[in-house]
Amino acid sequence: MKSVYGLLLMGVILVFFSPTLLSDTVKLTNGNVIYGHITREDIDKVTIVDQNGIENIIPRNLIIFIDKQLETTREVQKVIITLKSGIEVKGTLILDDANSVTIKDESGIEKKIAKSNIRDIVIDLDKPDERPITIKSYEEPETEIEAETEIVTTPAEKTYNFDFGLKFGSQKPNSNAISDKYSNGIVYGGELILWLKNKYGIGLNVEKFSEKSEYWFYNEGNYEYNISIIPITLTVYYKHYNNKIVPYIGLGIGQYFMNEDITYKYYGYYNSEEYSDDETGFHCLCGLQYKILFVEVKYSTMFKSTWGAEEEYDDIGGLSIAGGLRF
Repeated sequence: MKSVYGLLLMGVILVFFSPTLLSDTVKLTNGNVIYGHITREDIDKVTIVDQNGIENIIPRNLIIFIDKQLETTREVQKVIITLKSGIEVKGTLILDDANSVTIKDESGIEKKIAKSNIRDIVIDLDKPDERPITIKSYEEPETEIEAETEIVTTPAEKTYNFDFGLKFGSQKPNSNAISDKYSNGIVYGGELILWLKNKYGIGLNVEKFSEKSEYWFYNEGNYEYNISIIPITLTVYYKHYNNKIVPYIGLGIGQYFMNEDITYKYYGYYNSEEYSDDETGFHCLCGLQYKILFVEVKYSTMFKSTWGAEEEYDDIGGLSIAGGLRF
């Protein structure tokens, strides 16, 4: 009977401590690999219970990497990392080495975070009403350790992605003649941006500025004016990740198309004239983006000096402020 209990006990040990089922894998500098369960992590050492039930205390300078092969009911992959600055980073735990932790966020981007910048790591529970479980907490080291870059962001599977955006705002024309006749106008449009290495981009942008006005002149009649300016532009972007709010800048060139209708009415007499023109211009912009929301300031100007009916406009560019969504 004792031998039966002994066999059962060995079976339980083999089931729970088999390398294919154990949670953690630690690879050492001498080539050895330890399978087990990490019970404690300090800044200078790691404690792991191996497949034989023996507790091993391993200095971090002897560890190449720690791989979290979390499986079955003990799986704990989704984590929330709180930095010492207070910023939270969510993702799936990939690698835990001597100086940093690597996770993959929901968009598939790998983020390598220096442990010197981490306050703690907790399990990202599926049930929000449950209290998060702290699985790692990092304290300040006694000796000064050179800090790595706080977050190094690199694409996990691809080095590019697309953004489609919609914007709406107001524009103040550069030309005083347009401002006097139409005042400020509404600007709206769409954009398609290709991002390379997650921070450099090139975008195609189509916008429309439109406004109308009406004037009555004594003994001359009623004049109605309608103007629309449609720029089709290419923009080179650069954005910088430093917080939840991402700043970006852009510079570009494009073709600007203008159309103006002038309608004259006087005691039953009706006359309408239309003027069209197009010219090349350039622009610069800056903005801030938070998740899918963004706000942007843009300035545009023309290479050509005269526009419109009787060449009365010196510049159909302008200063615009717009906000929108990017998906």
